[in-house]
Amino acid sequence: MTSIAFIKGYHLPLIHKHWLFLVLMLSAITINSQESIASKLGYPADARLLIIHADDLGVAHSENAASIKAIEDGVVNSASVMMPTPWVLEVAEYAKAHPETHDFGLHLVLTSEWKNYRWGPVASIDKVPTLINEHGYFHAGCKPEASLEEVEVELRAQIDRAFAMGLVPTHLDSHMGCLMQSPELIEVYLRMGQEYKLPVMVSKAFPEELIKKYNVKVVLEEIVMILPKQFNEGLAAYYNEAIKNLKPGVTTILIHTAYDNDELKAMTIDHPEFGSAWRQKDYDYFTSEECKELLEKENIKLVTWRQLKEAYFSDK
Repeated sequence: MTSIAFIKGYHLPLIHKHWLFLVLMLSAITINSQESIASKLGYPADARLLIIHADDLGVAHSENAASIKAIEDGVVNSASVMMPTPWVLEVAEYAKAHPETHDFGLHLVLTSEWKNYRWGPVASIDKVPTLINEHGYFHAGCKPEASLEEVEVELRAQIDRAFAMGLVPTHLDSHMGCLMQSPELIEVYLRMGQEYKLPVMVSKAFPEELIKKYNVKVVLEEIVMILPKQFNEGLAAYYNEAIKNLKPGVTTILIHTAYDNDELKAMTIDHPEFGSAWRQKDYDYFTSEECKELLEKENIKLVTWRQLKEAYFSDK
């Protein structure tokens, strides 16, 4: 669950206003030496490619059901899974039933942000004491001062649990942007991708020296997500404009799809931003004919992290 801000044309993840989020991002950069991702995937170099990405799978049955429905019947074509959350087994079973077609990455988790609905680490709590509160849950917000060694222990535990459950991820990303709090955390994040041979969600606003150091092969043009102000002004209007204004290259739109039912209302109580009604509206838009027709009219090509993983990380 994140919001976004514009910094030199790039949409950076920011934590909710009640949480501290120190963004260490340098000026937007151009990776001139990087092969065109569009060409690598077989598209013209100026093609506008889009990943429509549902975050937070595993958090609730409502989130899982709506997201899978939006993938099967709508235009959502990718998602990421929170391994510490209560409903993750349901997603793992779906992934195992669709091993060659699912596009599920891992939404690496270091927080537990809801009021009465919490979770803790996958690793044993005695191994990650700086990541948890007095009750053994993750902290509600990002903690830049957390032990880097403990962060790495927990991230490895989450990734290893996915493989153990039979969920082979297509990519990695960061829940609430917690892994973008410092250069050192960014390095842990990028190192996980390098060691597990998985693409990591980064954009051209990441520090160039770290992109080079970890030989990051897939760098997105932009990461787009709707802000509360824009949501209140009109969700459909925001997404329509975002799609019309996509740049050549690969962009991802991060969304949160769930049903506005009793389960989600209870989970997101006292938290209307990214809450139950918000997630229903995301679902409604990305399963609508309006959205499908706009993508076709604008000649937007939908691509997946699976395609990127196969193009850049295949041993063939």
